[in-house]
Amino acid sequence: MRTDDLIAGLSARLEPVPAGAVPRLFLAILGLGLAGSVALMLLALGPRPDLAKAIVSFGMWTKLAYTFALAGFGLWLVERLGRPGAPATAPALMLALPVLVLVILSGMQMAQPGADTHALMMGHSADVCALNIVLVAAPSLVAVFWALRRMAPTRLGLAGAGAGLLAGAAGAFVYCFHCTESTAPFIAIWYTLGIGLTTAMGGFLGRWALRW
Repeated sequence: MRTDDLIAGLSARLEPVPAGAVPRLFLAILGLGLAGSVALMLLALGPRPDLAKAIVSFGMWTKLAYTFALAGFGLWLVERLGRPGAPATAPALMLALPVLVLVILSGMQMAQPGADTHALMMGHSADVCALNIVLVAAPSLVAVFWALRRMAPTRLGLAGAGAGLLAGAAGAFVYCFHCTESTAPFIAIWYTLGIGLTTAMGGFLGRWALRW
């Protein structure tokens, strides 16, 4: 059989993928991962006891807004990195925006007269915060990798790092409902570290886990 005939035979019954099918599948898988992160947080750590009161506090909304923004830009980044040749510069640059806002807020809090800078940065859970975020992010990381394998990433290390960033931010968002810390410097240091560790883990794993 000639090569042209073979190609024609293989492609004769191909049907176009419905518009939006890949994003819908990606979001569905990510939803499963997020549900797993919520379940893990509730079972392994538990929600903070004063959640009903804390949910209206400025510190809580600072954490939620920061992690949600990083997750949103991370989702955009992963969607770009999952497509061969798609530009990913814009979402990568936008990730600096929530970080910059939080750094400014941290500086304002630390510049207050009489501010205890050590307490603002270390809180009472600095020794476990970043690792707890990595733990809670694990189900989301598995889900994002699973979704990426249904796409066509060619920059495997970068795609894995993007998956880790998205999962880390999603895990940090969930972790907010357990963590009782509320200062911007603490969030800027330890939440960002937890997300960064998950990003590094994803970049390392992506080199082989995302191979076609």
